Amino acid sequence: MVREEIITCLEALRKTLVRTIIVAGAASVLSFFFSKKLILLLVKMVHVKVYYFTLPEVLFASVELAIYSGIFLSIPVAGFIGWREFRPFLERKQIHSHLFAGVAILLFYIGSLFCLLVALPNGISFLISYEGGAIKAMISIKRLIAFCVAMMFGFGFAFELPLALLLLSKLGIVTARTLARGRRYAVLFIVIAASVITPTPDIYNMSLLAGPLYILYELGLLFVRMSERRARKAVVVS
Repeated sequence: MVREEIITCLEALRKTLVRTIIVAGAASVLSFFFSKKLILLLVKMVHVKVYYFTLPEVLFASVELAIYSGIFLSIPVAGFIGWREFRPFLERKQIHSHLFAGVAILLFYIGSLFCLLVALPNGISFLISYEGGAIKAMISIKRLIAFCVAMMFGFGFAFELPLALLLLSKLGIVTARTLARGRRYAVLFIVIAASVITPTPDIYNMSLLAGPLYILYELGLLFVRMSERRARKAVVVS
């Protein structure tokens, strides 16, 4: 039974990835026509002056940003495809599949936008503050895009923490009791994760991710408790 479930999940994952790649490719092509405006918008939002050091760098940066934008825009489609493919598995685990997919998409975009609007401007401002005297910042447009995209996707996936805890609970790996008892270890893990994901090592910028992640951990714990309470009621009724 377990082996069949694993095979089913792997096949669903394969279909989801293939179809998502096709959609992301189409979205990337469309995004390329707006890549220049996207670059200018990104530079404006992070408040930094950028340069290019080779003639084709802006073109390559535009292509990269178009690919990242295509992936970013295809997340809802990926969520829908994943919901459809994983629906039987999720419902066997008593998870409302449509709600799970919707919340997953919402959390990803909340995390990404939080990064773009709050974490990135503060983090980059901190890093540029070391500029002075003979030290001048000359930031490559290509590297700025790669840096910002990595941060946004990192925050987006980090904000999926509550759903990850709920899924682990449904798989029987964790319980609400173990999560509650392991708060101190969770805080340590969150701090380490925040120090890796955030662009600067200072406490202020780390707390911009660590704080929301701890709140999301508590939210995940609440989800697990509600799920366990619902499961106990179902056993009593049956």
